[in-house]
Amino acid sequence: MRTKDQDKLQRIKEATVRLILREGIDGASVSKIAKEANVSPATIYIYYDSKEEMLSKVFKEYSRQSYQYLVQHIHPQMEAGELIEVIVRESYTYFVENEEIFSFVEQCSRCPTLCEQVCERECTNELMTLIHEYQRDGRIRACSDWNLWAMIFAPVRFLAMKNKDMACSCNANLDELVQMIQSVFIRHS
Repeated sequence: MRTKDQDKLQRIKEATVRLILREGIDGASVSKIAKEANVSPATIYIYYDSKEEMLSKVFKEYSRQSYQYLVQHIHPQMEAGELIEVIVRESYTYFVENEEIFSFVEQCSRCPTLCEQVCERECTNELMTLIHEYQRDGRIRACSDWNLWAMIFAPVRFLAMKNKDMACSCNANLDELVQMIQSVFIRHS
């Protein structure tokens, strides 16, 4: 039995991301990914049973990674406004600094088959638990998770995708976005 090598596994994941971005999900075969990773196709099957399993596991890992990054920057004692600001700014920073991973996750999230296999709620569990705590305490206005996601992450993703087009005004746009989101979600007494 062949052993698993973390370096090869990482090369396979990185090759998967690059190839999906270049050729799309349907254009990325196991043999092409193996060639891109400089391994044999048989090596890929040491780590994954199929292309579908490989895509869903890589998609899930990178989806979780972005939310774990956020959790590292927040703590339950933050004021509600600060929490929203950190989520917006750190999401933007993560998306811009990890452009390939961000683009890969975005592309995979538009594939119904992959979305069935990768539950976003599972990837975001720790972050959502904290947000729900703020909602229960009345520090953040209660709403559905879908609306919360649409109001916070959709505009941040949009700004991250347009980062190169608006380089000189990204801070001003982020400042404005933080204020807009805070005005929607923070309860004023």
